[in-house]
Amino acid sequence: MPHHHDPLFAIAGQNILVAGGAGGLGWPIAQELAQRGANVAIADLNEAKAASCAEALRRLGAQALATGLNVTSRASCAAACQHVVAAWGRLDGLVNASGIYRVGAALDLADQDWQNSIDINLTGSFQLARAAGALMVPQKSGSIITITSVSSHVANQNYAAYAASKAGAAHLTRVLALEWAAAGVRVNAIGPAVTPTPLAAPIIDNPTTRDAAFAKIPMQRFGTPDDLLASVVFLLADGAKFLTGQIIYVDGGRTIS
Repeated sequence: MPHHHDPLFAIAGQNILVAGGAGGLGWPIAQELAQRGANVAIADLNEAKAASCAEALRRLGAQALATGLNVTSRASCAAACQHVVAAWGRLDGLVNASGIYRVGAALDLADQDWQNSIDINLTGSFQLARAAGALMVPQKSGSIITITSVSSHVANQNYAAYAASKAGAAHLTRVLALEWAAAGVRVNAIGPAVTPTPLAAPIIDNPTTRDAAFAKIPMQRFGTPDDLLASVVFLLADGAKFLTGQIIYVDGGRTIS
């Protein structure tokens, strides 16, 4: 696969775990990292799909592996990170693109939708970052990126569960960055606006919610997975070596509207 040589964006040879790597945001990210010469571990709840994605990368000449991952399980998070170390010797980067989207009016929201949102989007982010941090802190290097959302910053009706979970993940990013900065481990997040993926289908497929979401984006378009790629690569590369504890909103201006 072709490698890119700009030293500010160089990630060739890094061992990077992409959680949710078989999904709507994670898979394009995994492909871009592989294109740039990284060794990519695709971790996903759907282990068969992860295996298929890893095989697709290997057919293109990349170093890739697959592992099952349930972010709500501390043991599963640790095992996924250890899988990378066992294969390639160390873990250099983590991109957490796993998550769920559950919305509903606060008075009507099912208790399970609330709990699942917190368990996967917030507690899962903590469990996975902690598993990666346990390896990165002793080696004195590493970059952790969590995909949060503009909903970590702006308020939308019916978003109590989703927004709370994403806001928690955003502030967790800052706390972990502070704890691990002296060890050379950087922790950042990326907050996309609405991006047409299977996760966003409840918004995109309903004309009312689609139009309302579109109207709030000053650049007058929805995001695409490709819009996130430069930020992900930058945060993993040496160009961002003095950047930690930040949430980069890739949102067409949504958070300033």
